[in-house]
Amino acid sequence: MTAQTALKFRLYPNRKQEERMGEAIEGCRRIWNMALEDRKARWQEERRSTTYWQQCLMLTAETRENPAMRSMYIQTLQDVLRRVDRAFKKFFRGEGRLPRFKKHRGWGSFTYPQAYNGSVRLDSQRRRLSLSKVGDVQMVIHRPIPVGAMLKTCTVKREPDGKWFACLVYNGAVPLVDVDLPRVCISPLGIDLGLKSLITTSDGEKVEPPKFFRKSERRLARLHKSLSNKRPRSKNRGKARLKLSAQYSKVSNQRRDFHHKLSARLVGDHSLIVFEDMRIRNLVRNRSLAKSIKDASWGQLVQFTEYKAVRAGEIVVKVPPEFSTQECWFCGTRNKISLEVRQFACGGCGKILDRDRNASRIVLKRGILQVGRDKDRDGPRRVQENPGQAAPKLRPVETEPLPPRTIGDASSAVEAGTRSGNPPAGSPRSENAGGCHKAAALAYPYPDTGWTGLLTERR
Repeated sequence: MTAQTALKFRLYPNRKQEERMGEAIEGCRRIWNMALEDRKARWQEERRSTTYWQQCLMLTAETRENPAMRSMYIQTLQDVLRRVDRAFKKFFRGEGRLPRFKKHRGWGSFTYPQAYNGSVRLDSQRRRLSLSKVGDVQMVIHRPIPVGAMLKTCTVKREPDGKWFACLVYNGAVPLVDVDLPRVCISPLGIDLGLKSLITTSDGEKVEPPKFFRKSERRLARLHKSLSNKRPRSKNRGKARLKLSAQYSKVSNQRRDFHHKLSARLVGDHSLIVFEDMRIRNLVRNRSLAKSIKDASWGQLVQFTEYKAVRAGEIVVKVPPEFSTQECWFCGTRNKISLEVRQFACGGCGKILDRDRNASRIVLKRGILQVGRDKDRDGPRRVQENPGQAAPKLRPVETEPLPPRTIGDASSAVEAGTRSGNPPAGSPRSENAGGCHKAAALAYPYPDTGWTGLLTERR
């Protein structure tokens, strides 16, 4: 079983090499526009669709007539035609919008789709990347190259701030096979994602959001104003654009570095991590919260945690977030409380606790129930997904919907392992948060699944 590993390296081309790569980006843009125009014209005139192989003949005729196209590697241009074909197929399937023409910009990318055939060669000792029709480009190798893996594709990209990067994709073996979910999970963790606190864990820890974009807004506003005051197509306008792009890149790098460090700490301290499956696309439609949600970048944090958990052999689970902020962790009563109220006061049992911490405990309980049901149903699992996804991949669990409750209403319905009403005598939930946050470890059985998890507090 094989999977892909992508490595990104910084390139330092000389002036001649930078001109050649810039011409390749511009050539790919022109081929995209030509292919798009050809498809639209043929459909309007003949009402017939155009295939990738038909446009390859058009590319052959164009390279014969245009001498500038001969200085480019032909497979990079063919890859543009494949992208156009995939874009139209996604549009007809209803998965994307109609492809549009590309404007001339100072950044872009081009791809070597068959880098293993000699068009791309990596020399680790000399720290050079040999690109066909470009030359030997100096690069920085800051990560080890996979041993025994085959180089599949190479994408050369120029960022808006003028920096060049190479993304090398290797085919290698997946180290995790026949993953068996443990009967005992040491130090599981539930995480509630938010804006006032980036994450609130079931252990009581809160991580404040760094707000890198908010802190850079004043400088970005000055740079935008400086750019708008420059004369169009002047050198000063190009310099102002680079300064603005560099500031945006700095904000993105700061956020990425923060999420890498936080996700590495979470995976290193916990064997089971449970997140809310947030519908971020729907949330950003709120105009008053869209900027803060994008600045928090919950999806990037969850993605980084997932692939780090695969490498470490840990488990990451996503659970539905519905009513996690309204359900009481002690008795299971659903309380209708507005989002402005941060202290959770349950009308069923009278407990008062922090709203985010209560939600994180609900998330943890739902995740443990989901892992337990999947364990008893299927047994050991074989990882068949890409390294960027959580392992093992869990199938969605069919659960009965929770009936509507009012304050003080208690029934025997169960949602995510929660039973309404007062806890039974002798239950570890009668004293504190379910027993999983005591100083000593407690074995907490889950009667609905037959799965017992050893819950311990992270010290």
